[in-house]
Amino acid sequence: MIKLRVTLPKENINILRRDMEDYEINENKLYNLIYENMDFIFNGEEKKSVYKEETGLVQFTLTKENYCRYATPENLKTKKATFFRQLFLQYTAKNPYEREMIIFRENVEKIAEAIEKNRKIEVKFKSREDILDPYFIASLKKENRNYLVSRSSYKEMIVSYRIKNIRKAEILEEEREDFDKEYVKELKKNFDPFLSYGKRIKVKFTPEGVEHYEKVITNRPKLLEKNEDEWIFEANEYKALLYFSGFMDMVEIIEPQDLREKIIEKIKRMNKIYGVKEL
Repeated sequence: MIKLRVTLPKENINILRRDMEDYEINENKLYNLIYENMDFIFNGEEKKSVYKEETGLVQFTLTKENYCRYATPENLKTKKATFFRQLFLQYTAKNPYEREMIIFRENVEKIAEAIEKNRKIEVKFKSREDILDPYFIASLKKENRNYLVSRSSYKEMIVSYRIKNIRKAEILEEEREDFDKEYVKELKKNFDPFLSYGKRIKVKFTPEGVEHYEKVITNRPKLLEKNEDEWIFEANEYKALLYFSGFMDMVEIIEPQDLREKIIEKIKRMNKIYGVKEL
C-alpha cells in the first residue's frame, strides 16, 4: 500500500465528498474504486490552471492491488500526484449518473451478464436481501440516477431499484422466469422510476386545482387525455399519491376505484385527527 497526497480545486473536492455521502462509502474506498473502475489513460499533460483556483488536498492510501496495476514503467515516469490529479479531474467532470455507474461497475457488469445469460441474481441491500429476475438498467439523465428494473421475489412484482442501493450482486445458476417481453420492452421505452407505464389514473380538478397543476411540475405524471373536467394520467398508485396529495380539496380521484377508496380512508383518518365528526 502507498499513501498519496493530491492537490485539487475545491470545487472538484466538493464533488468527491458529495459522492462519498451519496454512496455511503469512505474517502479511501471511493478513490480506489475510481482508479479500479474508470476507463482512464494518462496523457501526461498537467493543467497549470488548476493552481489558479482555490485548492485543497485529498489524502488516501492506494491498495496493494491498485499500486501493482499503477506501477507500469510508463506511469512511473511521472509524479503520482500528477497522475491521480488528472484521474480525479476527469472523474468529477462527468455527470452524476455516469459517476454512479463507475463506482458500482462491478455490480453493473454482473447484472448485465445475468441479463445476457438469462439468469437470476441475488442482491444485498443495506438491511435485506432479494432474488431478482433482472430485465434492464435505465439511466435517467435528468435525475442523474440509474435504476435496475427487475421482478422481485421478495415483493412478488416488477420493481425498480437504485443502482447505488445494491451493495452486492451475485449471478445464480437459476434461469429467469418467463416474462412478457413486449411489456418489458415498452416499460424500458417509457421508463420512469415509478414504473407507471400502462397504469391509468382519472382525476377531476377544481378551477384552483388546474392552476395548481400548472405550477407544480415535480413528480407530475404524464398527461394522456383531457375530457372536459376529467383528466387521465399515466401513473401508478404511489406516484399518484405522491403528486396529488398536495392538491388537498382541489382534486378528486375518480379511478381506479381501489385508489379512490384508499384516499377516502385517509380522509376519514384526517377527520379524526382534526376532530371533525362524520356527517
